[in-house]
Amino acid sequence: MTVTWRGAVSYALTVVVLSWLVGAGVDLAWQAAPGGSVGGWADFWWKNPWHAVFVGAATASLVLARRLLAPLPRWRVTLVDGAVYLAALLVCWGVAAWAEGDGAPADWAFVMAIVALYTLQLPAAWLLCVWRSGSLEVVLSGTGTDELHGGVVGR
Repeated sequence: MTVTWRGAVSYALTVVVLSWLVGAGVDLAWQAAPGGSVGGWADFWWKNPWHAVFVGAATASLVLARRLLAPLPRWRVTLVDGAVYLAALLVCWGVAAWAEGDGAPADWAFVMAIVALYTLQLPAAWLLCVWRSGSLEVVLSGTGTDELHGGVVGR
């Protein structure tokens, strides 16, 4: 049994895009507070191409995780996909720091993970995983076979 492509893509896009928007929205609220500047927010969230790389990489990672892994209970989907999301975030921002010549790209990757916690991006991703995992479409993976139980369906 496996999750359909349509279900996996819908799930991944919902989790990644909405959690990214939560992070951007919370940071915008902080930047727009009295005495703040929205210019730095726009440079960081909208003009930085690494955010698009992260959204694409995290979406692809979650789609592959849902397609390649057997259907799991909701709590395990949240743990696995939360780890996949965090790994995509760390890798993307680590590569971004390395590409810009940073001497310690892992440090910047973990700083961005902390930023994702403070802007509620990571907690939103976890909650969205819980919410969307309940509606994942599961189908038989092969023609008349049930890979989960190792045999032909109906035996």
